[in-house]
Amino acid sequence: MNLYLESSAALRDLLGGKRCEEIRLLLDQAEMVATSRCTLAEVGRVFARLRVLEPQVAAATAAREAQFETDSELWVVQPVDDAIWSRCSRPFPVEPVRTLDAIHLATVERLAGVIDRIVVLSTDSRVRANAEAMGFSVAPR
Repeated sequence: MNLYLESSAALRDLLGGKRCEEIRLLLDQAEMVATSRCTLAEVGRVFARLRVLEPQVAAATAAREAQFETDSELWVVQPVDDAIWSRCSRPFPVEPVRTLDAIHLATVERLAGVIDRIVVLSTDSRVRANAEAMGFSVAPR
């Protein structure tokens, strides 16, 4: 399975919570993982905030953060380029859509042109609804 990893699923995997084991299994079994450069930035910001606001949580998840950084070196990481910014400004099937969500949706749409049968891995209801309306499969089910 080819996966597009959206930030909500990445953070659920890293920090735990509902369905984190299922997300980890999907990532481990994926043939290929793609994501937006935005995902890497969002994850980095969450951990930067945790180190200041919740140092115990940051310390407890430091190994997962390090593994994420190592894993991401093997992924297809799509930069947020002019074409993605341009797509973000146009409507999506299920509005309203926040800017960061639009970046993810525009990115997966762009990657679908070069990656067959990409599945959107997300726990965000707006991203999932739009991805399905755009014809993508979503996970976890």
